[in-house]
Amino acid sequence: MSKVLIVDPTLCTGCHRCEMWCSLTKYGEINPSRSNVYVIRREPGVDVPVICIHCGLCIDVCPLGALKRDRTTDAVVVDSDLCSGCGACVKVCPYGVLRIDEEMDIAAKCDLCSGSPACADHCPHGAIRYEDVRKAAAKRRELWAMAQAGKIRS
Repeated sequence: MSKVLIVDPTLCTGCHRCEMWCSLTKYGEINPSRSNVYVIRREPGVDVPVICIHCGLCIDVCPLGALKRDRTTDAVVVDSDLCSGCGACVKVCPYGVLRIDEEMDIAAKCDLCSGSPACADHCPHGAIRYEDVRKAAAKRRELWAMAQAGKIRS
């Protein structure tokens, strides 16, 4: 069964636990600046988690082949032994979720924590969930329609 991360910004309270758990899981420290998930404050009381959707656009632009798709989780992952930190992947990422880690000088991004994403496991409100791809598609359609309705009313 294939799973994907899904974000419901209407449930996000801006607690930043996803960022803290991500950096703790990946780097052994609570440091949101090293997180691979980002909570963006749009206005007071409106926070939106931004995550990698593993679209794969970064794979083809890497000159060293350091980005690959994990066959088990379907996540796009960085091979730290091959990555030079050139930033080509950062330039192409449409969501701005790829970054060059300043301490390691290589590309850093969500790798779905090998199939058990810490951000989803520790989100107390369910704003980030790791769900079956069939459920996720329906939820994404619903969220997109809600966002478009909000734009029409504005």
